[in-house]
Amino acid sequence: MKNKQGQFVISLDFEMYWGVRDIYSMRYYEEQMAGERALIPRLLELFEQHHIHATWAIVGLLFFENLEEMKENLPRLTPTYSVQDLSPYPYIQKGNVGPDESLDPHHYALSLINVIRATKHQQISTHTFSHYYCLEEGQSFEHFIADLKAAIQTAENKGLKIESIIFPRNQVNESYVPVLSQYGIRSYRGNPSHWIYRKGYSRNDSMLKRLMRLLDAYMNVTGHNCYSIEELPHSTPVNLPASHFLRPYSKRSRILEGWRIKRILSSMTYAAKHGLVYHLWWHPYNFAIDEEKNLASFQIIIDHFKKLQLQYGMVSTSMEELCNRILGMSSVQKQSFNRLSQVYVREVK
Repeated sequence: MKNKQGQFVISLDFEMYWGVRDIYSMRYYEEQMAGERALIPRLLELFEQHHIHATWAIVGLLFFENLEEMKENLPRLTPTYSVQDLSPYPYIQKGNVGPDESLDPHHYALSLINVIRATKHQQISTHTFSHYYCLEEGQSFEHFIADLKAAIQTAENKGLKIESIIFPRNQVNESYVPVLSQYGIRSYRGNPSHWIYRKGYSRNDSMLKRLMRLLDAYMNVTGHNCYSIEELPHSTPVNLPASHFLRPYSKRSRILEGWRIKRILSSMTYAAKHGLVYHLWWHPYNFAIDEEKNLASFQIIIDHFKKLQLQYGMVSTSMEELCNRILGMSSVQKQSFNRLSQVYVREVK
């Protein structure tokens, strides 16, 4: 492959309360993160204004219009995590979810999903159906497949074709990856190769690993974590590893704010100069606290990308678009792949 342009990839993990339910109380979420709903249209406006391409990995439970529709589409086989709080299904059955989006804006997001899909250059991916944890004790391959099928079918019911997946907490189970292409999933976001990121995130992570990740947000501890598309396997599913997590602005570490941004800009520049991929990711709720500070920081990143675009020809791309470039897939080949995957999904239902 002769394309040596640097690639600037953005992916976002959109999960609302489903993604933090086992960590934060609803009271904390409402007080600290309710701004997520107001922030997303502003973020999309920035993307559209600057022609930023992005992939939004969305938890399947957010797609429903009401509780009745949600309950009708829950998978029959659900994970049996050793830590029961990880599963959302008992939580749903206990009556913790409201009747619809207007009365419960933290468990539904179809209106926001429709805004995302209507915005240019935005792609919708899956963040699994239930914010599924692929490396936690008590879940199995069969549980994962049931969750994956539910996520794909739920999106399909809303007219969306899912082609990529981002695993919650970046818990990539390598034994699950080979089956993804059988369900039409052509790419996934993997982890940087350094040991502090390799297994994703877990509540059991050591203090050393957490400290190293924090340090890496401000200093180049693990390297630029960029990569060449020539080095990636040209078969599905394609692993498109993350480079960095866009850590939000923090008042406690505001004295280091310049270091945080410099860390990202430096790696972007490295990717642009060497024709490599730089993959930045975060959750929309990461911007919800100190919203103006976070949007201002992201504007600096966008402005830097525009300079790299002019100087080195760096391009903004979604995971799906980058996957197309890697595979060299024509529109005819893609249609054929979609037909085959749809047949397979129908057969295994």
